[in-house]
Amino acid sequence: MRTILEEAAAGRATIVPWTVEQYHRAIDTGFVPEDASVELIDGFIVRKDRAKAGEDPMTIGDRHRIAVLRLAQLAPQFDRLGCFLQTQQPIVLPPINEPEPDAAVVRGVIDDYLDHPPGASDVICVIEVADSSLSLDIGPKLAAYASAGIPHYIVVDLVNDRVLIHDEPAGPSYARMASILRGDSLHLPARVGQVSLPADRLLL
Repeated sequence: MRTILEEAAAGRATIVPWTVEQYHRAIDTGFVPEDASVELIDGFIVRKDRAKAGEDPMTIGDRHRIAVLRLAQLAPQFDRLGCFLQTQQPIVLPPINEPEPDAAVVRGVIDDYLDHPPGASDVICVIEVADSSLSLDIGPKLAAYASAGIPHYIVVDLVNDRVLIHDEPAGPSYARMASILRGDSLHLPARVGQVSLPADRLLL
């Protein structure tokens, strides 16, 4: 028996995606539980995958966990550069995306967003830590971030021990991509200047 997704892929069914507004309304009314383990990608409510490749997708891999914690330790440095670092919090990319990236560099201060999450124009850089989620992070998520015009997208690729740096959004992709390896330094853009750290701190 074919699933509805297989029918849609074969052109025999049309799936209507959730919009960000519908997603919020469903959460507000309790129809969809507010759950930190899911996000809205391409109109689908998707469970976050933070597991080590090949392991139970319900678990959080140790390398993923440590990389996010080490990113979070950089927050005070961004506070002095006209922006702040948020980790695993939503950014709104209408009409059909509300991802919760592992980290995002956001213009201004936290109090600027007391009644709404940041949107695309507020975000300087998005960072995803990718292990078993690699295909999602360099596929649909990359397309969502690029289409929204987010200037910089960084993927910490734990599968291949490298950091992928995407710049210059152009439609559903980025015009430039560079790769750095262990022993190199990663420079995270801020509103004014940048914050640097050894790539080894994230690739561990």
